[in-house]
Amino acid sequence: MSRIAVIGAGIAGLTVAAELAAAGHAVTVFEKSRGPGGRCATRRSAAGPFDHGAPGFEAVTAAFAEQVQDWQRAGWVGADAAAGASRLIGVPSMNALAQQLASHLPPGASLRVETHVAAIEHGAPAGWRLRLLDGQLNAGHFDAVAVAVPAEQAAALLAPDASLAEAMRVTRSDPCWTVMAAWSDAWAAPGGSWTAPDPTGVLDRVHRDDARTGRVALDGIASRWVLHATPQWSADHLGAAPAEVIAALTAVLAKSLGVHLAPPVHAAAHCWRYAQVPDARGEPCGWNASLQLGACGDAWHGAGDVAGSRPDGVERAWLSARALARQMALSLTPD
Repeated sequence: MSRIAVIGAGIAGLTVAAELAAAGHAVTVFEKSRGPGGRCATRRSAAGPFDHGAPGFEAVTAAFAEQVQDWQRAGWVGADAAAGASRLIGVPSMNALAQQLASHLPPGASLRVETHVAAIEHGAPAGWRLRLLDGQLNAGHFDAVAVAVPAEQAAALLAPDASLAEAMRVTRSDPCWTVMAAWSDAWAAPGGSWTAPDPTGVLDRVHRDDARTGRVALDGIASRWVLHATPQWSADHLGAAPAEVIAALTAVLAKSLGVHLAPPVHAAAHCWRYAQVPDARGEPCGWNASLQLGACGDAWHGAGDVAGSRPDGVERAWLSARALARQMALSLTPD
């Protein structure tokens, strides 16, 4: 039985952990945040929950479509009635999918949250050690490591393999400013999700969160909205104050809808530094069998793609993780 460390508990990290644990390996997943999910994130607030990360996903490959059907049968995901049958979301929130994946990890896999791995170090014959953000070494020794974090963060962790580190260093992620806003007055608020008709280049995507499948209404809240800025606007305003971002994005929302908006009763802004990968790598994953070090996630294209298909980030993360798990299984010793 091989001992494996997986760094990152988003869709990619949880998927590779589940596959390897099911194959008989001992897997520990390390996540720096308070819980799993990565960009499949939901922000809780007094105005209700906001799916402020990945707005949803689709399944364009046969392999992922089959997996999604299993998730739908389990009640973990569903079609977003506000966006069309092909658009899928977590139920009752986007983060619920990651929570379910984490809680259903096979025996032999465990999740450690609020554990920030800053570096990985290899020293034969002990294998891999993980150095935490506070400079301390984690007590465990591992035969293999899978890195499942955004490319910019993966590049530093993959330093023991110069080629893998370089592959991640040159893979760019776009930022995204996201605003979560709620109104108590019943202005003419349509349901749905769309690419905002914004010629000014500020808003990229908008969805009315309380109109999504499985969302519960909250007394005193007439509508909840999530506003995603364009990558260019987000990059140009990385240092902006949240209040400035809220004012800019809600003003464009009002103009796009042709309505007058009173100040929201709740508003918050979050900047995703590594939101989406515009040009994912062509390889399904990265794996160095000699070092037993690998990388997966939405920075990679994903195995099983068909000509002309363009999987989005969630699908790429799942496809890439499955590909890495299968590569790792060829050189690891199961129970």
